[in-house]
Amino acid sequence: MDRNQRREVRYERKHWKKYNKYYPNFNPYARGGDCTNWASQDRAHAGARMTSVSKHAKGAHFYSQNKWTKNTRKWYCRRTKSTKIFGKVIEKHWNYSTSWSTVNGFYKYWTKTKHRPHFVTSSLRKVMSKVRVGDVIQLHSKKYGWHHTITVSKVTKHMGYYTSHTRSRLFAPLTKIKKIFGLSRTNRMRVIEMGI
Repeated sequence: MDRNQRREVRYERKHWKKYNKYYPNFNPYARGGDCTNWASQDRAHAGARMTSVSKHAKGAHFYSQNKWTKNTRKWYCRRTKSTKIFGKVIEKHWNYSTSWSTVNGFYKYWTKTKHRPHFVTSSLRKVMSKVRVGDVIQLHSKKYGWHHTITVSKVTKHMGYYTSHTRSRLFAPLTKIKKIFGLSRTNRMRVIEMGI
């Protein structure tokens, strides 16, 4: 592994279960899950640089001070002012892009804006033969569409392993991805070759 890959794996070991307080946590599942936010954190800690914050970010909800942009040429997540009562932080607020936090936004940013090599397949054997540490795999099902993002964190001669959030995993075998969220089968996978 190169230096950036080692940095990424160190980050995964440290924060796969104990979430990093310097990033938002998009769990519980009702908020969409934390899987793509986690993959973005991995990218950032492997040396990828965030873009500037969008000037056209909008508020998430009328009661929230979080702001986001759907511009897939932007990729960032930055903390803003927190809500405090008597000096105690009761809620953290963030500016982030949907390319940082959503499955399809992440895919568009890294494949269209950053032009990373990528492929779509239904063959786990093809995925296992091509992935490297740091690559990102996104999963598709008939029920949910493109719904989950995982990061390749270890590759041996006979097996690839992934790390993920939402359902927190560290060095789980890629052969187990068909069982994520109780799905009987994953129809397709798309792999983004990060090359970071």
